[in-house]
Amino acid sequence: EEFRELREQPSDPQAEQELINSIEQVYFSTDSFDIVKYELEKLPPVLNLQELEEYRDKLKQQQAAVSKKVADLILEKQPAYVKELERVTSLQTGLQLAAVICTNGRRHLNIAKEGFTQASLGLLANQRKRQLLIGLLKSLRTIKTLQRTDVRLSEMLE
Repeated sequence: EEFRELREQPSDPQAEQELINSIEQVYFSTDSFDIVKYELEKLPPVLNLQELEEYRDKLKQQQAAVSKKVADLILEKQPAYVKELERVTSLQTGLQLAAVICTNGRRHLNIAKEGFTQASLGLLANQRKRQLLIGLLKSLRTIKTLQRTDVRLSEMLE
C-alpha cells in the first residue's frame, strides 16, 4: 500500500535519479557500517539549526527518492513474482500428489509382496509334498513288483 502511494505521487524521474546519485557511496557499502556514528562525526563543532534542517530535508528527499525507486521496482516485478508463486504452488501440489501416489504404491507393493510370499511358500510346500508322494509311489511300485515276484516264485515252486 505504501509503495503504491509513493509510486502514484507525481515526480520528475530525472530529478529523482539525481537525488539518488547524490547519495554518498558510503551508504551503499555492504560492510558493517554505523550510519549514526558516521553522521555524528560529520557534524561541525558549532551547530547551526538552519543548516541541520536543510541537511535533514535533503536526507528525507533522498530517502523518498530511494523508497519510490524501490516501490517502482517491486511493482514492476510483481507480475513475475505472482506468476512464479503460482508455479511454486502448482509444483507443491504436484509434489503432494506424487507423495500420495508413492505412499499408495508402497502399500500395494507390500500387500502384493505378502501375497507373493504366502503363495510362494504354498507352492514350495506343495512341491515338497509332490516329491514325497513321488518317492512313496516308487516305493509302492517296488513293493508291488516284489509282491508279484513273490507270487510268481511261489507258483513256480509249486
